Amino acid sequence: MITRRGWEAVAGTLAALLIALYSLNLVLELVAVAAFSFVLAEMIAFESAHRGMGPSRFTARRDPGPRRVPADGEVPTTVDIAYRGRAPFRAEVYDVLPDAFDPTHGSSRALTWLVPGATLTLAYSYRPRVRGAYVVGPTMVVARDAFGFCVRTTALRTDRAVTVVPPSIAGRLGRLGVALFTRFQAGLSVRRRGFGTEFRGLRPYQPSDDIRHVAWKRSTLRQLVVREFDQESRQDFVVALDLSGGMRAGLWGRSALDTSVEAAALLTNLIARGGEDRMGFLSYAGGVFQFLGPGRGPGHFRRVVDNLALADHRPGAFSLPDLLLQASRRLRGPTHLFVFTALDGNLAGLRAASANLRAHGHHPYLFVANRGGFYPAPEEAPRTQAMEWALESERGRLRSALAVTRGEGLPSFTFDRRGAGDRVLYAYTQIRAWGWAR
Repeated sequence: MITRRGWEAVAGTLAALLIALYSLNLVLELVAVAAFSFVLAEMIAFESAHRGMGPSRFTARRDPGPRRVPADGEVPTTVDIAYRGRAPFRAEVYDVLPDAFDPTHGSSRALTWLVPGATLTLAYSYRPRVRGAYVVGPTMVVARDAFGFCVRTTALRTDRAVTVVPPSIAGRLGRLGVALFTRFQAGLSVRRRGFGTEFRGLRPYQPSDDIRHVAWKRSTLRQLVVREFDQESRQDFVVALDLSGGMRAGLWGRSALDTSVEAAALLTNLIARGGEDRMGFLSYAGGVFQFLGPGRGPGHFRRVVDNLALADHRPGAFSLPDLLLQASRRLRGPTHLFVFTALDGNLAGLRAASANLRAHGHHPYLFVANRGGFYPAPEEAPRTQAMEWALESERGRLRSALAVTRGEGLPSFTFDRRGAGDRVLYAYTQIRAWGWAR
């Protein structure tokens, strides 16, 4: 294929030839003919040498890497390209990366003179920024002549599918206990296992015990005694995601839905570490889109995380009363339902739906996106005024919706672009300690 520079060279030499013929200047005619012949010969030589250029002239191999990576992880990759053609050429070789991937070390592009039998290696690392399903590759080989008049492009099939799962802070908290964090691990104020709702007995106080469990009437100045409870084990949890348009608030990769997915992944990680509780998944937009019943085991938790990674916005409105009704029909045993939503839609019928859900032994918890907190403040004054008007409208809507949900006794926590992980952690540890959260 002739490049723009090639067409410019042809047009320039032809124009010089016409000017020479018009002026009857013999020297200019000779120079123009020589220049045009050189350009034409260069193009013909390149096209004849690389006429059959294609994937068959190359051997490409991508180093196998992980197919599931966290959004905050770094992935090294290597691509080896061996040239089996006969004619050397100036080559530009690059790997096609999704826009959500940022190269961190090395380079995914190389400019070199490729000779027969040579092997070129692209070695670099990338860091995904946004969860989802992506394809790394193909590897493109661009052949150019020495003057850039012609170009040939070949795509080498080195594609590799990669699923970017949401990040979780639980993976960075160090080595944890079998079922739960202790109060001193990672600096988190989380209760230990064994503090539940059914009284078991008394025992001497230990430094890791919660001071609220001290039995003051049975304690002495020399020896404090704490009440010990049997904790309910193998509880069921389900995360429900609102996929409607209301969860689009925020910047790309940091929307209300993305933040909800990260918090849900944190909950999944905590439950997977415990090994006792069961985890499920539900998504809703105009109705139930996906439902995965509570379960446990590495395979089940992997399916939950994959569903979280691929969760995306869908057409359809959100209805909290209908979601609670649909959940009560699908859930079997008593379940803690964590609902992440922007709380759009009509709340009529919420009292009956929540009462029905609780009558089946389920406990709903709402994590409501404060959509005004997902946008940074604009720099220009006129835009700031418009943003303040929009934010005030959103605050009023959010206050009205929360007044309804909290009036029905539904624990409701708000979050913004800073994340909902702390809210989820608080609710989960309250449930593990007392059997419910407020």
